[in-house]
Amino acid sequence: KTSSVTLNLMTVLAGNARLNAIVGIADTYVQLMKAKRGEVEATIISAEPLNKTQTAAVQDAMKSQFPAGAKVVLETKVDPSILGGLQIQIGDKFLDLSVGSRIEEVGRTAV
Repeated sequence: KTSSVTLNLMTVLAGNARLNAIVGIADTYVQLMKAKRGEVEATIISAEPLNKTQTAAVQDAMKSQFPAGAKVVLETKVDPSILGGLQIQIGDKFLDLSVGSRIEEVGRTAV
């Protein structure tokens, strides 16, 4: 069953030929709800899969970067092209601690 608020939203979107915006609206709503619950999303990219101990260590280290009570929700990805280390994405902030980026940096400064 659909709530009256949802039905009204869909009617307005359809009436204004904006039904294609529903995915963006839903994504924004999810982000707002996570913020209200104090959840912070972070993506960790590593060259090899992290074990539970490593994931917990990264999560604990990241907790100091957020207000007390914030819940860090981690997503882990594997990208062998970074060779080693980690890349961390938190919202619009990106921290590159990968071996691949360091090698690339040294290569640019050596030339």
